[in-house]
Amino acid sequence: MDELDIFILKFLSRNGRMHSTDMSKELGVATSTIHKRIKNLESEGIIENFTIITDPSKLDLNITTFIGLNIDSSRRINIINKLNDIEDILEIYELLEPYDLFLKVRTFDINSLKNNVLRIINEIDGVLGSSSLITTKRHKEKACNILIKEVK
Repeated sequence: MDELDIFILKFLSRNGRMHSTDMSKELGVATSTIHKRIKNLESEGIIENFTIITDPSKLDLNITTFIGLNIDSSRRINIINKLNDIEDILEIYELLEPYDLFLKVRTFDINSLKNNVLRIINEIDGVLGSSSLITTKRHKEKACNILIKEVK
């Protein structure tokens, strides 16, 4: 990955719908070069997905919850696979401490959080405990942040 790829990623991270011709004008390269670079970034797995960020409140997704899980490490893969099947779970991370897994969940209300997420999580074999943080308001959410690592 070179500087051109980084700039393409920066443009796309700010506006995933930015036209290749606009990028090519900004960067001073052919549109076909931009297309090829984006295809390469996809095939190399650097770009995993093109997506959107919505305003959850306008979709009545009023509850964003972060859930820390402590699990039996011998059942980690099975637990993660079952968590992947829960549609309201948006993100799953492994941690060092204080939890083994950390989840980002978005639901319509407390009732759907309890029934569609927490109840299912608590029934998964190997989940030892959980702790939930329910948010009250989103101030910032981004899909990614493209930074250039300085080499010294």
